[in-house]
Amino acid sequence: MKFFVGVVPPPGIYEQLQHIQTQFGDNRLEPHVTIRPPVTVLHLAPWVQAIEDICATVEPFGIQLPGTGFFGDRVLFVSVQSPGLTQLHNLFIPALQIFEKEEISKNEAAFHPHLTLGRKWCGFTTDDFAAMKLLVDEYLQASFVWFTVTQIRIYYKPDNHGRFETYRDISLNNNGL
Repeated sequence: MKFFVGVVPPPGIYEQLQHIQTQFGDNRLEPHVTIRPPVTVLHLAPWVQAIEDICATVEPFGIQLPGTGFFGDRVLFVSVQSPGLTQLHNLFIPALQIFEKEEISKNEAAFHPHLTLGRKWCGFTTDDFAAMKLLVDEYLQASFVWFTVTQIRIYYKPDNHGRFETYRDISLNNNGL
């Protein structure tokens, strides 16, 4: 079974981005920012425990969504600015790798936090990307889009052909709030 770790934006931002996405297609996953990419977990209980232990030490942090971008011509995304997210990502690397099958170190070095709006392999077209980009940029420019992360979400994929689903939400250390 594959697992990954992400952050889900709060309802207002989530609903706005999902509304824009669904006008053009199915991205096959809710709006989120990936912290730890999909991997096969060899030992689930200690992997989840390591995530809980790290989250217990990390205070809530902010994420800003300043604009859109592309990965080549295949992915449209919202940029993410957040030193706290990068710090959490870096804490996860050594703590989680020992419980995972895949080596994803090449992805680690190139950590580029983003929120995916559409992927070509999901059926989005170049015209869909152009229209979505316009709508999302309007939304992001009309208001300073920023939120505080108070929890992370673990996702899992029950089989190779299914969709990722919510496995569990884990709160950050809220003592500072």
